Amino acid sequence: MGTRIKIMDLELDLLAEETLEKEVIKYLSNDFLNVIHFISAEYIDTYDKNELVQETLAEADLVLPGEKTILSLFHVDVLETGGMMVDYHSALRLCNSKILGGKSCYLVLRSKKEARAIKGYLTKRCPFLKIVGVCTADEEMSEEALINDINTQVPDIIFLSLKNTDGEAWIHQNKGKLNAKLCVALGSMMDLMLGENVAVPQIFQTLHLDDIYRFVAKIPYSAYRRRRIFLKKMDNYNNKKLQEQADVSEELSDEGNQRE
Repeated sequence: MGTRIKIMDLELDLLAEETLEKEVIKYLSNDFLNVIHFISAEYIDTYDKNELVQETLAEADLVLPGEKTILSLFHVDVLETGGMMVDYHSALRLCNSKILGGKSCYLVLRSKKEARAIKGYLTKRCPFLKIVGVCTADEEMSEEALINDINTQVPDIIFLSLKNTDGEAWIHQNKGKLNAKLCVALGSMMDLMLGENVAVPQIFQTLHLDDIYRFVAKIPYSAYRRRRIFLKKMDNYNNKKLQEQADVSEELSDEGNQRE
């Protein structure tokens, strides 16, 4: 299908956009829930420290790079030119009527503000994808009521974004209860996606300051800044691994000397 690459201790699926399209079509025809995770640079720290996250990703059908930053060591521009899936933009190119026409989705998100932004984005980019339900973490809805509502609406796709590792816990606990075909976990990607696709307030549009507003809003999410931070994390990780190997070698050497 594709290949698996290792970023620090996290394994990702690297596959062609054409292959991803075929997989999504297959998932949407299944009678059980498939799960796709999109991973950001920040997520890798969470993965390294959380057993539940590790277990949930091991059970997932696909774990995909959500941004080019985490492929910085893999000639990402060459991969993209070759038709590989390198970030969530690659996946969005598959959001067409051929694949999603006549399909429905349910949104499980962090806040009402986030829900408004995502509903607006989906309405603009995927007008052929029907939104049949929305639930946000700041609402008074129990988990049981949420599951019942999803199963009543019978969506094809669940878009999931919850804070920290709540999304992974939710999938782990409820995967077998959900009457849907595909769950797309975007929790670690949502801030980046909203930052890159910022909605311009009406007052800035009236003043024709759209571009300036978007530029300022995107500064925290600039690719150059994120790449620098990520490469520093990679260096720290590699140095830590080298030190651990050195400590093990020294320990084995000391044990050998003691036996002699």
